[in-house]
Amino acid sequence: MANFFEKLGDSISKGAATVNQKANDLMETNKLNQDIKAAQQQKDADIVKLGQLLYNFKKNPDGVEPDYDAVIADMDSIDARIDSLKKQLQDLRNEQICPNCGSAVPKGTAFCPNCGNKMPVPEVKPVNPCPSCGKENTPGDKFCQYCGTPLNQGAPAAEAAPVVEAAPVVEEAPAAEAPVLMCPQCGTPYNEGDKFCQNCGQTL
Repeated sequence: MANFFEKLGDSISKGAATVNQKANDLMETNKLNQDIKAAQQQKDADIVKLGQLLYNFKKNPDGVEPDYDAVIADMDSIDARIDSLKKQLQDLRNEQICPNCGSAVPKGTAFCPNCGNKMPVPEVKPVNPCPSCGKENTPGDKFCQYCGTPLNQGAPAAEAAPVVEAAPVVEEAPAAEAPVLMCPQCGTPYNEGDKFCQNCGQTL
């Protein structure tokens, strides 16, 4: 009986931690969206300012030409900040942007469900690469297993991440099951509204 209550307590604690994490993610998402909106408003104000400077100079060409470069430099700085905020938002949502149509796509998707474009595969950096032959070695090796070249020992080997138990799933009353949509080409399930299969790129 004591063991039962211990497990129950652990389940409640893990469930509460999951809820807290989701709440924190939601707060961070809202903050990033607000920061992106504020930065965009600053850029819009710079565009208006740039247009006003140009208009005034054209109306009075005998005057001193305004410093357009300072306004443009400020807009470039704002663009860089917006890009950085959007990247943080994508990482928080575990998404990547389709380079063809600009849609947000879950990471790991092979094909964009909106336009069918093949998604780029992220480059995987080799583990403990040899500076001479470039082949991978086991973390902690002092010499290359293939050519004997001394390996860089400046950075300590990464420790294995601790295993985190999955939060318990709270069973809910079964709902009416919606029909599963399957790709006619490869049989992969897809969501209603997808135009292309995320696995093989087949038109749906």
